[in-house]
Amino acid sequence: MIIPAIWLNALIFASELTLLSIGFTLTYLTAKIPNFAHGTYAGVGIYVSFTFSKIFGMSPYIGYPVAFIIGGIISVIIYVLVINVLTRMGGGAIVLTISTLAIQIFLGALIQIYAYWLLMRYGTYTQIFMLKDYDFKIGDFPGIFIVSMGITIVSVVLLHYMLTRTKIGVAMRATAEDPELASVLGININQIQIFSWFLTGGLACVAGAMIPLWFMATTTSGAAIITSIMAGSLLGGFDSVYGAVIGGFLVGLSEVMLTTWGQQIIGVWVGEYRPLVPMIFLVAVLLIEPDGLQGAYNKFMASKRGGKMLQSIGLRKKED
Repeated sequence: MIIPAIWLNALIFASELTLLSIGFTLTYLTAKIPNFAHGTYAGVGIYVSFTFSKIFGMSPYIGYPVAFIIGGIISVIIYVLVINVLTRMGGGAIVLTISTLAIQIFLGALIQIYAYWLLMRYGTYTQIFMLKDYDFKIGDFPGIFIVSMGITIVSVVLLHYMLTRTKIGVAMRATAEDPELASVLGININQIQIFSWFLTGGLACVAGAMIPLWFMATTTSGAAIITSIMAGSLLGGFDSVYGAVIGGFLVGLSEVMLTTWGQQIIGVWVGEYRPLVPMIFLVAVLLIEPDGLQGAYNKFMASKRGGKMLQSIGLRKKED
């Protein structure tokens, strides 16, 4: 079976964006702020893959566990040295959000410095690249298609199991619902935050490590994807990890498919306006249903329960 290139592009990008949206939502649930540096974690992952393939001469897939650990460590450092410190100093949501913008600029600069150092040290061009030559094939399927879909599915299943069947997952849900009550119940909020930030940073870095195996990557690719990440999280609902799975996949799929169809129908120049697709999602969701798919689902279930209550009341009146 041969999958058209357009669907390969869409499914691979949607898988990567799903992982990023999950992490973004998890951070928002535990820290109650949007982390604008989240996309830059993916930029770090891009250069982990570059380092393993171009510098070490190894398969970039070997670097995925390393990318997860590096992304997790960077995320924890940011939480401990910036977010936690500002929170203890009384910084509100606005201050914390602005701090993530500053972190994004700082991490972006570090990526630029690292890319320039690699260029000077090894004489390898590091600004615009793809790593398709380092990929493998299984039949007609490129390896990154199988790996990206597989990692996303496994991550969602494991995350569901962790949140519903493990103590740390229950503690994360309790912390997200009511941090003060969770603290009273004996949950170490700081440890849960550290674990959550490590997990989100690791997932984002792995998602970034997959990007150059199919798409063109640059030093700013990670930061540039933050709008798509936010659109996926908002569409799913900032209060729902499961919504982020659906929202991230839908936005990723739509971004590639709508742009490609637009190029075929209208003209090649439409490709330059691809960043408008997630912006349209953001505006549409904010205008129609600010709580995203999760909010729409909650309203539907509430109306359904209300209808059943009215029906039962009507039946009782008839019996009387």
